[in-house]
Amino acid sequence: MGAGLSPSLAQQININFSNLGAEKYKEKIDQLEKYKPPIKYAEKSAQAWYNEILSDRNKSLLTAFKKDELIFDTLLLNKCNSILHRLSAANKQYRFDTIKIYINRSDVPNAACYGEGTVMVNLGLFLWVDSEDELALVLAHEFSHQLLNHFESKLEKTITLLTSDDFNSELKDIKKSDDGKFDRFRKLMKGLSLETGKHSRYKESEADSLGVVLIRNAGFNVANASRILLKLDNVDQLFTSNKIYTLKDYFENTRIDLSYFKVKPKYNGLSTKIVTMNADKDLDSIKTHPDCIKRFEAISGKENKPTLNCCTGLNTLMVKYKEDALHEIVRALYENNSLGYCIHFCIFALKNNYDTVFCNNFLSLCFSKLYFNDKRLERFNAANAFAKRETTLKEIQDFLFQVSTADLAILAEYFLIVSSNSYPEDHEFANLMYNTQVKMKDAESAYADFNKKYPKNKYQYLILKKIK
Repeated sequence: MGAGLSPSLAQQININFSNLGAEKYKEKIDQLEKYKPPIKYAEKSAQAWYNEILSDRNKSLLTAFKKDELIFDTLLLNKCNSILHRLSAANKQYRFDTIKIYINRSDVPNAACYGEGTVMVNLGLFLWVDSEDELALVLAHEFSHQLLNHFESKLEKTITLLTSDDFNSELKDIKKSDDGKFDRFRKLMKGLSLETGKHSRYKESEADSLGVVLIRNAGFNVANASRILLKLDNVDQLFTSNKIYTLKDYFENTRIDLSYFKVKPKYNGLSTKIVTMNADKDLDSIKTHPDCIKRFEAISGKENKPTLNCCTGLNTLMVKYKEDALHEIVRALYENNSLGYCIHFCIFALKNNYDTVFCNNFLSLCFSKLYFNDKRLERFNAANAFAKRETTLKEIQDFLFQVSTADLAILAEYFLIVSSNSYPEDHEFANLMYNTQVKMKDAESAYADFNKKYPKNKYQYLILKKIK
């Protein structure tokens, strides 16, 4: 579905969200619940560490599947799996049959290999990928970690260090000491981290090297693929840049009080965190690798890097994948009540010619929900985006903190009206939320009427949560 659908076409089509992971991956969940670490070490302490680390990994995976952190998105999965099959066919000396790709709902532009065959590709990555070559390099890098058995290798080195005489002797001394236990323990663990980190950096170079070989053998353009590294070096821009969009442009046609945009308050919010796109630092993941520029030069063979316009525009080759990912990111943020982020993504998408009717629809949903949260004295948590000063995200966060309750209602109605030439089911859901959350109409009967009209609607799981 391309950007800028005409109103007449939009009226005929509904967006189909992907199935949530807990329902779709029941067999995988069952396998994870029955998992027991294998016996690998004769020495008890080594096996104990091995059990603990593998059990933690398994627990992390199980949580992701059971808590609907994954989706079964056929469009994105088919694209990733087509690349997997192409790489496998062109590199028969390696076993790709243990690799299974899953789509994570995170907006962080990242991918990660868990070491037992699972490769997670985040929705956020697709917003930055502008060619199949770029996606192939990211996937090939993660596949390389699996093919080269990097997780097990790192685990073995970690356990060797944890069970070494020096480590255990120092740990015993720390336990016996009267003073400075915390500082000594912190230094001990920092040393362990540095040692395993050196090992990891070597493995990253190996994964880069094999990844390039894999995609070259499969006929992908390596130089073109390497551009993704420059983008990954700048993905924080989506949250940390200033003037990604001009906020006033999206509200000046409404009836709200615009004085906020004339005299900016010196209010710094209550955020104590700063957004970062680094995630899953303990896993092998493409974004968390250092020196993206050096890696670009090594892979592309070019010293002069091209200028990339990050956070702008839609490439026609990947537009349907970007829009599909954007739809799912916005849905997940709205579902999780992360409304500051959700509004930010919607306005960013409008600025960059994504699906207009979808974004306006969800802006109405967000402002209705913010109004509802405000009445329950929960606006701050929903609007807070942990934004850094002097950023566009900070501007939207501060605006959402300070805009009046009455203006929240006006904004909910405004975006509902401008999205009236929208997908019927989606627009009626936004109207339902406006009526029940802003106009305070009877929710139970309204939900029942909506479910009767759309018995298989994609919002049913959200409605059922509200009824319960």
